[in-house]
Amino acid sequence: MAAEYATANEWYKANRRELKKYRGQWIAYTNEGVISGDRDYDKMKEGIEPSLSSLDYVIERIFESEFVEPVRFYPVRMRTLKAHDWQPKYQLTMKSENAVTVKILVDSGAELSLITKKLGRDLGCAKAGGEINSQAEGVGGSIEYLLREVEIELEGHTFMAPVAWAQTDNCEEMLLGREVVFDLFDIEFKQAEELIIFKWRSG
Repeated sequence: MAAEYATANEWYKANRRELKKYRGQWIAYTNEGVISGDRDYDKMKEGIEPSLSSLDYVIERIFESEFVEPVRFYPVRMRTLKAHDWQPKYQLTMKSENAVTVKILVDSGAELSLITKKLGRDLGCAKAGGEINSQAEGVGGSIEYLLREVEIELEGHTFMAPVAWAQTDNCEEMLLGREVVFDLFDIEFKQAEELIIFKWRSG
């Protein structure tokens, strides 16, 4: 029997409200649904069928607004009076030594894109001997990071962009920041339609 949804993103759009039960967890999902979920990133990865390639599924963290979140990088989150639980996340593929497909928060307030320590490890990032961590200030405190050039595939276009690879264990934020990305694309946010439009700047 053919899958009901052609892509993982189509499944996500149709079933997003069901993901509330995974709040506070990392999940991996395909066009057929969630295949693994856990609050611990490594345990979530262990639950994925070993035969699946890292490009066969999407990794995302479902935020839990009722709990205290880990240290922030740049964004400020406030609970609104009007309930609208959509977050401006977009699916893309990152590649270093390995490739991983993620759904990541698009944040115009972040100068750099940010990935977690464990995601960077899955991409094949490694810290060189004697390399010194940089430090960034966020709303919830400071984090340490290493700067890496990562290949990003977004809307059929592939480009290199600097990414802050968090070295702070409890930083679980993933952000798509302005550097390079916002120069290459015109980006439109449509909250009412829960839609982000990336338009390649051919000029």
